[in-house]
Amino acid sequence: MSDIPFEALFEQVQKLSVSQRLRMMELLAATLQTDLVREEDWHTALRATYGILADDPIERPPQLPLDVL
Repeated sequence: MSDIPFEALFEQVQKLSVSQRLRMMELLAATLQTDLVREEDWHTALRATYGILADDPIERPPQLPLDVL
């Protein structure tokens, strides 16, 4: 964690322009979303991604001949 107290960091953020603060909020939200996704159990992650490749199925190519040494 940072050595900067939260209150001091907040004061610095308040000095940013509106567009800079909005960008800061977007970056923090993306980071938080990533952190929350990592904490999900594997069942939830599986349910969220189930069927994602339904329109692009994985196919196994034909077996290549086996070279015997």
